[in-house]
Order: sequence, then C-alpha cells, then structure tokens
Amino acid sequence: MKKLIKKILGKTFSPSSPLYETYHKTRGIGAAALAGFPSRKMVVIGVTGTNGKTTTCNLLANILEEAGEKVGLATTVNFWLGKNRWINETKMTTFSPFQLQKLLRKMASAKCRYAILETSSHALAQHRVIGVDYDLAVFTNLTPEHLDFHITFEDYRDAKLKLFQKLFLSRRKTNTPKVAVINSDDPSAQFFTQIAADKTYLYSVNEFLGTTTTSNTVSAKIVSEDETGTVFDISTPLGDITIHLHLPGNFNVQNALAAISAALALGITLDNIKQGLEKVTTVPGRMERIDAKQPFTVIVDYAHTPDGFTQALSTARTFTKGKLISVFGSAGDRDKLKRPLLGEVASKYCDTIILTEEDPGSENPLDIIESIKKGIPPNFRESVNLFTVPNRKDALVKAFQIAKSQDTVMLLAMGAQTKMATKKGLIPYNERQFAQNLLESIVRHTT
Repeated sequence: MKKLIKKILGKTFSPSSPLYETYHKTRGIGAAALAGFPSRKMVVIGVTGTNGKTTTCNLLANILEEAGEKVGLATTVNFWLGKNRWINETKMTTFSPFQLQKLLRKMASAKCRYAILETSSHALAQHRVIGVDYDLAVFTNLTPEHLDFHITFEDYRDAKLKLFQKLFLSRRKTNTPKVAVINSDDPSAQFFTQIAADKTYLYSVNEFLGTTTTSNTVSAKIVSEDETGTVFDISTPLGDITIHLHLPGNFNVQNALAAISAALALGITLDNIKQGLEKVTTVPGRMERIDAKQPFTVIVDYAHTPDGFTQALSTARTFTKGKLISVFGSAGDRDKLKRPLLGEVASKYCDTIILTEEDPGSENPLDIIESIKKGIPPNFRESVNLFTVPNRKDALVKAFQIAKSQDTVMLLAMGAQTKMATKKGLIPYNERQFAQNLLESIVRHTT
C-alpha cells in the first residue's frame, strides 16, 4: 500500500505538476504549526552552498559556545543540543519538515539561543524549511552538483537563492536584524548580494584588505600552512587578529571566514572568535586525520564533487612528500555526469587511484567505477597505479598495503557517515572506525 501511495503521489506531485508547490508548502507550514513555530524562539542561522557547509556550521557553533551561548546544530554530519552531541545517521542534510520542526522544538525547549541549520538545495526547492524563520543566511560557494534533481546549474543556484529571499521576508524577532553573509570570491556572489537584507557581510581570501577594511567586510591572508592546519591574519570591522586554525587547506580558511563573519554579525567579540576557532581540532569526516602511529598519513574527507576533490586533493598534494593515494567511488542513483570528472580531478593530483564503492544504491558498483575510469588518462594502468576494488573495506586494505613512509592516503566521500546505501538497503559502515582499527592492527603486526 505504501508503495502504491508513493507511486500515485510521485505522479501527482512531480516538480512539473501545478500541485507540487502547494503540496510541499502545505507540508512545511503544517509541520511548523503543529510544532508551535519553535524557530520564533531562537536566532536561526542557515548555511547553504555546495561545499563547506558542515564545517562552517561547526566552526560557528564552537565560536558561539565559547561566547557562553547554548547552541542547537543540525548538519549532514552531526547534531548538537547544547552539550548533547551525536552523529547524523539519516544520510540527509535537511530533514522532512515534520522531523525538522520536531528537532527545532527540542532546541527551543532546551533554551538554545541559537539554532544553526545546514540547509540543502533540495530542502529549499521542496519547501521543507518554509516554516522556519531564519535571521542570518550564509552562502559558502557554488559549483555544479545535484543536477540530476535540479537539471541545470541555474536551477540549482536559484534553489540556493531561496534561502536569502526567504530571510528578508520571514517573521522578524525583537532586536534581531536580517543578515546575509556572502563569499565575495565566488562567481555567483553577485546573485546573492542583490537580494535585500538589513546587513550584508562579505568575506574574501583573494583580497586582503588589512587596516583598509570597509564596514561589514572580512578578509584573510594566509601566513603559513601544513598538514596540521593554517595560520592566517584576518581583517575585520573590529580590527585585525591572527588565527591558528587546526584544519588544513585554503578552503577551510574560507569556511572559517564565513563563520567569523556570521559571529561578528551576531555581536561576538574577536577574542571569543579566536578562542572558539582555535579550540576546534577536527570536524568529523572533514580532512580528519586517522592516526594509529602508522608511517604514512591517512585522511578521511567527505569530498564527493569535482570541486570538493580539487580542494581536498590539492591541499594533500602540498604536504605530501611521498605518493598521494586516493580511494573513492561515486554515489549510485545520482548525478552520473560528475563521475568521469571525479576521475579526471583525481588523476591530476594523485599518484595512485583505487576505485571502489560509495553508496552504490540500486546500481552495480562496477558500472559506476567504469564511468569514473572514462575521466582517467591512459598513464594510469590497471594493477600498476590504478586498482579496481569493489568492496570498500578491501579497498582500504589495499591502500594501506601499498602506502609507504611519507605517503598520504585520502579516503574520500564517506566522511563521518556510519551507513552505506546498497541494493540491500542501508548497511553499517563506519569508515573512520574501520580505518582506525585496520591501522592499529597493521601497526601491531609490524612492531
């Protein structure tokens, strides 16, 4: 019966149907009403973009907590309810409206002052957040993604824009302005800055303004960087400071600037911002080092788009003295056009590529792997520097077997997830824990 209902609804409420908007809006408003509109009791921050959303949310949450605030957080990776923290095992960034409003109600009941929501393009297109009154919206960046759902890049961009359009029009709270925070380095920034807001903060890593900074502009200049993190100077309307971020990569400086800009807009001091950021040693599954005292470096990262691959692998390349080995696949039942692009990017930075499964869903992992191989040039030869290992655990075993001192192994796409989507449904798979256990076993047997 459930399958029949889903089939009927799928035809009736497809995106091309005139009832599509009405159906999803009604669900969103109904869910908020049933929950008592909990977002009205908190300052709500929405973070959207292609990459960097989860890290930006976590960095901002740490800053706010350092300032003594109680924070609720919902991201692709994790949840916060004050001091209560747990991993997101749903494989969804933004819940259905009823689940989301239930979570917001818990945050409000726990007296959280701030609710930080990673907000996906799917959720915005399907009006899952229509009953959420946002007060601050953050745009990280935009590169092609989810085009199986949005069809065109412009449609994808327009879905993200809905957060900022919704921001200014949503219900106002006492002494709480509507603020937009925008990455001015991104080519799509112009579309976001055109939308009305009480205040707009811009941030940049490409143009350091120093003491010439203008009102509501935050910029950074990288001083030094290695595999353990980055030291950078920032210029803000409140003055200049130096921050040692324990997360590697230029892209994490961008994420930090997004969090800094949002924190400034919320009235947080530079001291709290600096202390909050410098206390963060890792974000689960985001450039996270797995260390069992092995002679090579192992990093788990959620990168699963061509741009995400470029950011993660180019960063790893800068600090890898030996070979760079990557282990990855591509999700099944999703955007198939990106698969050869992932192979192309990996071949640009890596010495060895190991192709494997990654949430294959209803598809055969070998078919997905063959699609990825179309982007890999012929200088990568099977069983020499290109390996096909369909089982993910076996792929990690292979990577650790061939890795030598000063090499870096990048485990891409699964991140902090604890389940994998297969033909049999969701099965337990915790890459971080499996890699840790495997490395510990290897070290024990070699010492």
